[in-house]
Order: sequence, then C-alpha cells, then structure tokens
Amino acid sequence: MHRTRSTSKRSASPAVVSQDPMPQIDGSCFGKPDKAEQVTSEPAPKGPPAMPSFLQLSDIELHDKYAELTRLENERLAAGKDPDADGQWARLDPDPVLDRYNNIHPWANNRIKLNVPEGVNDYINASPVTLVSTSSKQSTLKTGIQDKYICMQGPKRQTVDHVWHMVWHEVATPYNSSPAVILMLSPTHAPAPDDPNRLFEKCYPYYPLDENSPSLVINETSELGEDFKAEVRFVSREPGIEGTAIEVRKLLMTVEGEDEEKPIWHYLYPNWPDFGALEEENVASILALMEVSRKQNGKGENPRVVHCSAGVGRTGTFVALEFLIGELQGGAWEGWDESDHATTDPIYETVNQLREQRKTMVQAYEQYAFLYEVCRKVWEEKYGTKCIGGEHGHVVPPEEGRVKTNACGTGPD
Repeated sequence: MHRTRSTSKRSASPAVVSQDPMPQIDGSCFGKPDKAEQVTSEPAPKGPPAMPSFLQLSDIELHDKYAELTRLENERLAAGKDPDADGQWARLDPDPVLDRYNNIHPWANNRIKLNVPEGVNDYINASPVTLVSTSSKQSTLKTGIQDKYICMQGPKRQTVDHVWHMVWHEVATPYNSSPAVILMLSPTHAPAPDDPNRLFEKCYPYYPLDENSPSLVINETSELGEDFKAEVRFVSREPGIEGTAIEVRKLLMTVEGEDEEKPIWHYLYPNWPDFGALEEENVASILALMEVSRKQNGKGENPRVVHCSAGVGRTGTFVALEFLIGELQGGAWEGWDESDHATTDPIYETVNQLREQRKTMVQAYEQYAFLYEVCRKVWEEKYGTKCIGGEHGHVVPPEEGRVKTNACGTGPD
C-alpha cells in the first residue's frame, strides 16, 4: 500500500511563560536553622502563555505549507490513477448523473455506501469524517466526544432521495439521545462567474422550505429498492441566531414500517462565498453555528451532515475550524513550543488528515489562511495577548445566542 506522510516546518519559537510558577521555598526543607530570619516574597505574577509559533507564520510560510498539502494530494491522486487499484487512494469514475462536479468525488475506500439491496447502486457523493482529539485538555463542551461528520456535495435534483436515504440509515441514533443535524453552508443559487446577471444552481433545495411546502416523498419510483419508502415534512421555522442570516428549520422524517419518527434540524448558512474566506463580521456567526449545532446534536452520538456545493471547500474549512477551536479553547496549545509537539503544526496536520478522508478538503489557499487568522484572533481574545498583524477585529464567543465582534484592544460590548 502506498501511503504519503505529512511534513511540517517549524518556525522560530518565542519564549514560553511557564503555566505553573515554581513554588516559593523558605529553606526549611533543607535544614534551615530554627532561628533563621523568615523571608517572605510575593508569588511571581502569572502571565498569559506565549502564542505558539505556528500561529505567527508569515504569508510566505503559509503558502509553502499549502503547497506541501497540494503536493501530498497530488501524490495520492497519482497513486490512485490505476483503475484496477484497490489501495487507500483508489478513486471511482465520476458519475455524470449523481456527481455535481466531475473532479470532486470521494476516495473509493472512504465513502458512504447506501444501505440498498444487492444490485442497486449504493453510491452517494459523501464521506465519513472523524477527528479525535489527541490532547488531554479538550474543551469541556467536547470532553469524551469524537468530532464525527458526514461531508457531502450539495444535493442535485437526482440525488434528493439518496440524501434522505443516507440520513435515515447513517444518522440512526433515536431522537431521545441525538436527532439528525444538517448544516448547509451554501445558498441554493449564486451568480455565474462569467455573467453576474445569470444565476446557476449551487445546491438543489432538497428540503421542505415552509409550512406551504408539500411533504417530500422519498424513493417513490423505488430506485433505491422496493422496501424503502419515506416522507420528509416541514414542522416549523425556528428562531435563528440573533444578528445572523442563519435559517433554522425543524423537519420530521418517517419511513413506512418503522415506528420511529426522526426529527431533523436543518441549518442554512448562506453568507459564505465560494472558494473564499468569511468576511470578518461573519466569523462570530459561524462560531455560533458550531456551538448551537453541537448542542442540538444531543449526546453527539450521531455524525452531523455538513455540505456546501462541492462538499470540500467551505465544508472542510468548517470541520477543520470547529475541531481546532475546540483544541484551542481547551488549552491544548498552551506551552506548545516547549512540548513534544513543538515541531508540528496542528492546523496543517488537521487539514492533511481531512484530505486523507475526503480529497480537496479546505479547497482554496484563502480558506487555509483563514484557519490561522481565526485561531490567532481567538487565542488573542482568550488569553488577552497583544494582537499580531496589526489592527483587526476580535472574535468574542457567543453568549446565550448573541454574537459579537470587537475592535482589537477593547473589551466585550
């Protein structure tokens, strides 16, 4: 089996302030004479931990790291070119009906397979993705929980039945412990690159929009087998996150012959540009979406379904950022440059790990650099350290559904 290995550069490491100052020693433990004068001193002030060097990389260094990620992906693609290859990087031929783009499809050995009868096509453009913290300092919210996702392309008209079939079987934990959660990071339509006055489809509207929408009848033509007949209906439009354009819908799915009804929480985030990074004023809203959707996922036993249009750029950036913010907020990066991990860059390694599970994740350089920028701002806000890179807005964690951004150097409003 041909495997590629990730590599990472280490930048210059600033001095690190110890997390636990040395205890003051009065000398008695060394046999100090009884009548010796007692000397007291104030404990040394405890300063914030030093920002790890990987959060202080230059644009040139970030470009170099992104180029290395591209090289590793090209090696995998080359290893999987043989149509008879059955190794880790084997690929399927693009499906002109089921794939939205002919260059974005899952690794053959890491894809969701629909639970259909023998002889029925089990393909859907979706990949299971799992990230597990290697740190003992994971944030309280995520303690003991794996970051589990299903990353998929934006559904087409021809794949609506496939998506809901997958949701029923892959997001199978009952309602009382974890409902289904779907995160849609793309509008249904956007201006065409060659003609801004013409709209083209980025994602088919595969869900009931409102109370006036008819229920979706799933697998009406038995394309996915005779035994699976389902219905998805609109339940309610829920309050969104204040100050954001996020749309929240509660849906309900039922399957013939099954007693269980599956509630589904559908979050539409329409403001993220294709191939790009979020505008500064929208960063706090995506962090709020992460928090709200995790809580809605109950015990976290079900993977959350995440998609944009192709299911790799914005989708990969969302998954990577959520995982990295969890590590940062849990304190995992404190003292990084003096630890055994000092030669590694967790942002680079996380993106490479994602690409090993679904190719092209974090598709554009702007999205890759965005991960560093947001993590740097969150670090500055968490530890109250000096801003790196000049004047910019800080991200303030959402508080009871409110999201805010502050200018550098100011406190919460």
